[in-house]
Amino acid sequence: MSTALAVSVAAVGIRRYANLNACADHLAALATEAAAAGSVLLVLPELLGTQLLWTDVQAAATDTAHVAALYRRVLTPLLPAYREMLTSLAVSSRITIAGASFWHERDGHGVNTGFWCRPDGTILTQDKLHPTRPERAIDTVGGNALMLGEIEGTKVGMLICYDVQFPEAARVLVDAGAEVLLIPSLTDARGYWRVRHCAHARAIENQMFVCVAPLLGNLGIPLDRPVQCHGAALIACPIDNRFEIEDGTLAEQLYDAEGLLHAVLDLDMLRRARANAEIMQLKDRRPELYARLAREP
Repeated sequence: MSTALAVSVAAVGIRRYANLNACADHLAALATEAAAAGSVLLVLPELLGTQLLWTDVQAAATDTAHVAALYRRVLTPLLPAYREMLTSLAVSSRITIAGASFWHERDGHGVNTGFWCRPDGTILTQDKLHPTRPERAIDTVGGNALMLGEIEGTKVGMLICYDVQFPEAARVLVDAGAEVLLIPSLTDARGYWRVRHCAHARAIENQMFVCVAPLLGNLGIPLDRPVQCHGAALIACPIDNRFEIEDGTLAEQLYDAEGLLHAVLDLDMLRRARANAEIMQLKDRRPELYARLAREP
């Protein structure tokens, strides 16, 4: 079990990829930078693949009434090649690449799936559990399972954007041993603050590290209501006498600033905080009380 985890959390500016090779070149540069910084994990934003919508000649003219058809026409066929591209990058850069969620159709419905691509060539997936209203408008459904990844003996969970606003999901991961939580995100300005505050809340109540990787910029699609993305790469940590970081912000980038946020997560300190700190939310829980209160009318 490792005592520290070196991570790079990406804030990615939107590009209009002409093809999958352009996307691969962009991500390869990020993976190379992360590896050069000594990171073993690169966290990429939610719905990174939506930039590939610009490979369709009708993209610029697509309005909200036709955007669902554009997603299905362009993205679903690209999924196998996209997965292979991420896996190849993980192998060649020798780091785990996580997040980079991709919209695709499965069993007649849309799904927003994040990935764990590992240096050994294996891949795990995590579906978003709670689709937002815009996602539901294009018939996106939520997943029904949570996956734990493991990096150098450290258990790491993933909740995709809106999912972090549901504390029950994070607690399931923590009860299974997670010490680090990854949040690939795509938010507007208000949504950024919801995700940010919830990331801090999950870090406090679960005594864990929470890493937020945002997509930034104007997608330009759909024509009449283009997706506008805002945020900042962030790593939240517990607020206690072990960490001595008063606002619980271990590291962050400037708002709407593209780039990689590099940090080393001190897992040994996290474990000491869970065992003996001024505030120990995990030890002080009263699950039997909560269960009884939930049964009472």
